[in-house]
Amino acid sequence: MTYKNMKGDEKENDNGHKEVAATAIRRSSGRPRGSKNKPKPPIIITTKSPTSIKSHVFEFASGVDIAESLLCFASARQRGLCVLSARGTVNNVTLQQAHGDVVVLHGKFDIIIMNGLFFPLGSSHSRLNLFLGKDQGRMIGGTVVGPLVASGSVMVMTTSFANAINVRIPLLDKDNVDNQQNCGCNDRHIHS
Repeated sequence: MTYKNMKGDEKENDNGHKEVAATAIRRSSGRPRGSKNKPKPPIIITTKSPTSIKSHVFEFASGVDIAESLLCFASARQRGLCVLSARGTVNNVTLQQAHGDVVVLHGKFDIIIMNGLFFPLGSSHSRLNLFLGKDQGRMIGGTVVGPLVASGSVMVMTTSFANAINVRIPLLDKDNVDNQQNCGCNDRHIHS
């Protein structure tokens, strides 16, 4: 048995001596009462960051140029746009295919896949890739190089971002040459 402290009551006896009656207080094992792990309140950030990523769902009416509208939105808000997906029908599309041929598609086509990036002020890095489907499961795709006009309602899901940094690989600045061994890069990939 361990004793935390001694508690005593003093009494004076007949001889004038003081007697102390000691009582032992037993120390409990474990934590003191009321010291359990109490739930902590959640941290809630109430301020908006101008550089945060935001999601947008655009609905384009029939006759609207989708690519031009997305570029205008990015330029007006000074934010980059990343196109994630789309659903709907477009007509009369001009695509540049991977091997360089430009194809003009007449008629209505269903959007199968749409993705791309739009940077503010019409950067040359802005591009929209598109795969379209028609009758009998045929699919054709490429990069949009002309108007992309909605034929009926078209829904486009995007995220927007600010302050994107353009990084060119291989890295060419002197600060990164010293860190090549740290990131697992070798001289074949990064040139100074």
